[in-house]
Amino acid sequence: MVPKGHSCVKITLMNSFTVFLIIVNSVRCANILGVFISPLFIHQIIYHSLCRELSLRGHQETVITPFPFDDPTLTNLTEISIEFVHEIMKRRNTSTYFSKDFGIWQTSHDIFDSIDSIAETILNSTKLQELIDDPNRKFDLIVMELLHPVLFGFAARFGAPSIGISTGPLFSYNIAFFLWCKFYYQWVFLPRGHGMATKYFGKVPYVGDLEKNLSLYFTGVNSIIPSQEPRTSAIVEIGAIHIQPPKPLPEDLQKILDEASAGFVYVNLGSNNIDQKLRTIITEVLRELPYTVLWKWESDRLPGKPSNVVIRNWVPQQDVLAHCNIKAFVTQGNIQAVQEAISREVPLIGIPFINDQVFTVQKIVDLGIAERVDPATTTKSELKGVIIHVVETQRYRDRIKEVRSIMFDKPMSGLETVIWWSEYVMRHKDIKHLTSPVFESSWDSYFNDVVAPFLDVELQKPLIIPFDLFPEEGVLLARPFRAGLKTTHLVQLQVQPPPPYLAR
Repeated sequence: MVPKGHSCVKITLMNSFTVFLIIVNSVRCANILGVFISPLFIHQIIYHSLCRELSLRGHQETVITPFPFDDPTLTNLTEISIEFVHEIMKRRNTSTYFSKDFGIWQTSHDIFDSIDSIAETILNSTKLQELIDDPNRKFDLIVMELLHPVLFGFAARFGAPSIGISTGPLFSYNIAFFLWCKFYYQWVFLPRGHGMATKYFGKVPYVGDLEKNLSLYFTGVNSIIPSQEPRTSAIVEIGAIHIQPPKPLPEDLQKILDEASAGFVYVNLGSNNIDQKLRTIITEVLRELPYTVLWKWESDRLPGKPSNVVIRNWVPQQDVLAHCNIKAFVTQGNIQAVQEAISREVPLIGIPFINDQVFTVQKIVDLGIAERVDPATTTKSELKGVIIHVVETQRYRDRIKEVRSIMFDKPMSGLETVIWWSEYVMRHKDIKHLTSPVFESSWDSYFNDVVAPFLDVELQKPLIIPFDLFPEEGVLLARPFRAGLKTTHLVQLQVQPPPPYLAR
């Protein structure tokens, strides 16, 4: 006879195993909706990595994306293509986003306006309306890009737990830019987003409240390049989830780089929104370098192209960075590109154009793996000297090996982390125990408790918000300051004439 105590142990173990199987099976075949509307591929590669892994783990997915996967192995992934958003961006003058001639007020206004147009066009499309109106569609989880508040309407429509994802930090690095965007988002963008949500989703809770109901936030940063955002249990770092093992290069490109006897420098400065003066400086510098240069240039023609420069409008960047002949990477400072360079141990030269790029480049300079060049003031001699210095100085390569070792020394990879947390949300549904009280605070409390102390200590001078640049939104933006906040003496609403670029 089996001892009674042993029998109890056996039953307990069997019950535990059964419960385990139930838990595993409860998320193994989950139905997931992914909403990713950014027209920039550098953002979408993060979302693609997440969706691909979820699909390979057996989950059924419906993914809204402007960049189709074109992967027949993902048999349980259904795409809703929104490639038409690229036409929206082509019709807009995105050079204002990067130009030094436009201030943060105009830049942020233009960016928000572009995002509005993208969201409205997508939701108005037939395929999205069919998805929203289908009474039989149900989802166990919604993963959405944190780009427009109207997207929170999907969580209300399908009644599923949701995760917000951002490829970069959730907070800006420049205090003036951060405050302006925060005010604009709170008092203009959220109300507009709610109006759009009621138009396309019907009666839904206020989108600002839906935002607070997000279960988790995934942020594409990595602790090796720290950001200024607070760390709570509900904010999960997923940096470098898009990093893949090296693959063979296209034959023609492989041959060119193999034959680069003095090595090659790789240049990728994002889109072609580089003014003529800077482009001329870069072109002349590259002409005089003793190396082959591979330049990702989004056109088949580069005026004045030097003979040692090879241009491609598409480059398998991670595989190029893994080539044994590479000497340095000239980048604008996109966080994903920096992570790729670190993973391949390639020193960098940063030429940042906008806010987050400036911060990221300064961080990698502080880490000792890069040098920075200001695109607004650089000269031919300075840029040439910096590139040659980074290429010829061994300490940059030695240091980036150390940084890579630190960045990837974790109990789980970024991809394993994001999958585990996604399935955690589906297992437990309500995970309010991870939410920080900050997310529940009112705007007035947030401003007084979080922002005001920083202004008092760091700025010691009024922060001027020129809300009259956009008179139709100025009243909304004035609201928080006319509500009797403690720091009205620090914030002035300045009435001033429009700058030349807004003159009619």
